[in-house]
Amino acid sequence: MNRIDARTLDFFDRNVVSLIIEKYEMNDKEALYNFINSETYKMLCDKETEVYTFSPYVLMDMWENEKITGEPRHSKYIR
Repeated sequence: MNRIDARTLDFFDRNVVSLIIEKYEMNDKEALYNFINSETYKMLCDKETEVYTFSPYVLMDMWENEKITGEPRHSKYIR
């Protein structure tokens, strides 16, 4: 797996986790844990999937779809 750089990951960590905290009223540690232990995050880390080119809102949608259906690829943005 070809990983993306730390600066890009930090950008998504901050922005997507902020969206999770705002919508689900989780604390920051819980939100970060849930995000970085998701399939969505695995896809983000893999340069070949090019998920890092999406906006944080798309990543949030993918994460939510993963939580609901078990599959981040069910997001309306990547069908």
